[in-house]
Amino acid sequence: MIGVGIAVAVGLYLLIGKTRLGMRIRAGESDREMIGALGIDIGTLYTLVFALGAALAGLAGAMVGALQSVQVGMGEPVLILAFVVIVIGGIGSIKGALIGSILVGLTETLGRFLLPHLFGLFMSNSEAATVGAALASMLIYIVMALILAFRPQGLFAANA
Repeated sequence: MIGVGIAVAVGLYLLIGKTRLGMRIRAGESDREMIGALGIDIGTLYTLVFALGAALAGLAGAMVGALQSVQVGMGEPVLILAFVVIVIGGIGSIKGALIGSILVGLTETLGRFLLPHLFGLFMSNSEAATVGAALASMLIYIVMALILAFRPQGLFAANA
């Protein structure tokens, strides 16, 4: 899974940053009217980007289906985390989305592992596990609030 994720990230970076299609996608994102005036069919371009997103969502669903049971609505918990990643990284920034996802993943994983041990120093083990797990769930949103307090546009603002 990690290998496929890295391959998709590198592929998207190369597609968006190094190809003619990527140049058109970036231009369409920043100034829709201008790219339309240059003769590029913006509707087709947006349809292609939507299809790429749908294909990536299908790939993610197929990969997670091997680990979990497949059911309707199984991706809903991920939507909120995806929103947090986008806000932390900066809306419209691909590099920000990558860095934001790594930051959210590390914060959640380390919080779930370290906070119960930290609270275990001055609480009973059962209380420490309960409080640590609850605070670990909130830690992602605390990090998001801190980042937005100092950089309202996110860590990597999109090129405007």
